[in-house]
Amino acid sequence: MSRMGDTIRSARVKAKMTEKTLGKKCGMAENVIKDIEAGRRIVSDDQAQRILKILGVKNPISEELEVAAEPDVPLRPRPRPYKLPTTEAEPQPAGDNAAWLDALGGVVKRVPVTDEDSNVVDHVLVPVVGGKIEGGAPDKVFYFRCPDDALRGYRVHAGDLLLCVPAQKVEDGAISLFLLNGRRVARKANKLDGNRVHLQSYDREFTSQTLPAAEARVLAKCVKLERRL
Repeated sequence: MSRMGDTIRSARVKAKMTEKTLGKKCGMAENVIKDIEAGRRIVSDDQAQRILKILGVKNPISEELEVAAEPDVPLRPRPRPYKLPTTEAEPQPAGDNAAWLDALGGVVKRVPVTDEDSNVVDHVLVPVVGGKIEGGAPDKVFYFRCPDDALRGYRVHAGDLLLCVPAQKVEDGAISLFLLNGRRVARKANKLDGNRVHLQSYDREFTSQTLPAAEARVLAKCVKLERRL
């Protein structure tokens, strides 16, 4: 077990609460609580504080939970967006740059950076390893540029880039890209009983919503965070 897992388990036992009951109060699946207590899952500092508060632990902030406050990261000015054509090939740089990229086509890939409305706002050169980019097909992966601080509690800030690999199923405990109300949003997802999905965001306060799995349309799994200085 981890030190934090031991702390949470001791507080839960003292509160005479089961893992399932604690999970419901925290908006997490029972197996997630079990994994945290067993040290198989790393819990964020904010989540740990929230769990301990629910368990009735007074002043849960301790040396093992305290972290330096991270300054707000201002959103970089947006480049002029454009839409990728649906029937033509992706626009390629002209001149020497085009020839250079063509020569390195099997080594690096010019991956598009998209916003919440699917506009392409930039490109990033990403290495191709074994014909894949982080396990995904090079022509399918893309970056999602976070428009706000909805995942600030998970150390993902406005302007950060999340490398996305297309997916059709929700992965429990992972940050994924969803289509909600016609817009793409990144959320941390947990599977619940009854074929439901719990979507979490955490700016300065923890917020969540529970949806039937059929309504939580997952677009991709976020596999890598890139923060530009």
